[in-house]
Amino acid sequence: MSKKPENKIFTSGISTQTTPLSKAKSPLSWKEIKTIKDRFSVPNWQSAGDDGVYVNMHLNEFVNVDMAMPTHTERHIPRAINPELGNTSFQLQDGSQTPTLEEYLADDYNRVQGVMMAHQGKVIFEAYPGMNPNDYHIWMSTSKTTVGTLCILLESEGLIDLEKPVSFYATDLKGTAWDEVSMKDALNMATGLDLEETTAAFSDPHSWIEQFFGSLFSRDPKSNWLGILRTVKPIEGEKPGDRFRYSTAVTQALTLAIQEVTGHSFKDVFNAKIWSKIGVGHPFMVGNTGDGVAVGGGTVNTTLEDALKYAMMYTPSWHVVSSERVITPEILERIRTLGDPKAYQGSEEEQYSLEWTGDLGERNATQWDQVWADGAMFKHGNMHQGIYVDADRDFCAFVFATSPNERSDKMPGFMRAVAKRVAGK
Repeated sequence: MSKKPENKIFTSGISTQTTPLSKAKSPLSWKEIKTIKDRFSVPNWQSAGDDGVYVNMHLNEFVNVDMAMPTHTERHIPRAINPELGNTSFQLQDGSQTPTLEEYLADDYNRVQGVMMAHQGKVIFEAYPGMNPNDYHIWMSTSKTTVGTLCILLESEGLIDLEKPVSFYATDLKGTAWDEVSMKDALNMATGLDLEETTAAFSDPHSWIEQFFGSLFSRDPKSNWLGILRTVKPIEGEKPGDRFRYSTAVTQALTLAIQEVTGHSFKDVFNAKIWSKIGVGHPFMVGNTGDGVAVGGGTVNTTLEDALKYAMMYTPSWHVVSSERVITPEILERIRTLGDPKAYQGSEEEQYSLEWTGDLGERNATQWDQVWADGAMFKHGNMHQGIYVDADRDFCAFVFATSPNERSDKMPGFMRAVAKRVAGK
């Protein structure tokens, strides 16, 4: 008897359907859309092929989402476009020079769809190589900044004590390894738990993190992501706070804590404290697990300019997009100094800071991947999303892309280089 071939998960790859990526600006036929929906899977989506481009721009067609509508008159960010910024380049860690920003965006290998940068409350650079200005796009892990900031805001209100264990607030995790992890260590992703997102772990379909992701993004209302989250084990010989180990599982635990301490959904908490304070032009959406819990660390999706307005709330130009200063200097300082440089040293994200920008980060903190000695912060997202905030230079930027993760991302470096250039330091 011949052996039946194993069923392999379909991955679309990158073809002429999205090459050049500018084709994503035009609608697909309904038959093409139906085909993408019929063969949807998390691996296919995350492979950043043709199907991934569509999913990233239409997440609400694939998972249930919670939505917060705009509540204020829209505020448009003034433009002061500087065409000369397109010739910006920067030095890599090996001493070589990158192509210019303009060349990088024109090279379809990099798969950038949209980028906006602002200085002193004005947009100084914007480009839409693979999307339209009012298209939606997923933030992926740049979403984690919303979770981290909410926790610090709740701390400032006396609702969260960062020294208490995660399970004190996320009570569904009581009686597990989360009992020994403080909210502070979770915010800094130094849990001492065996849940890190590494290349080796992602290559093993039986690894804990792969099992967790498969359940977290499942559309099955009986998905067991919470049960899996309860099973994570400590790393032998490592204590919470010792080492930065990046994981979306940590952010999901914090999302649970936010919902329990406030008694409201993640969407409603974020809307009440931040989104409703901004003069956005479009709704805020966040995708849910199969059983209806927000995936706060990965599935936020908005338009690009509304994302930039959120980033601007961290800068001295917050008043351009809001009538209320939510992220005060004290809150910002708490966010960017919460992490321990010692836990960051030797981590994968420390090496990424060099790879992406040619400039070594000092620490991670409060769900941000890199914080430099000058106070600038960056958070990366799967398939090359990114948010950069440099409050001391009154600069912020946001980028959307659908690029395979094995391709090196240089947009963080361009953001940092432009920030230094326009600030003159």
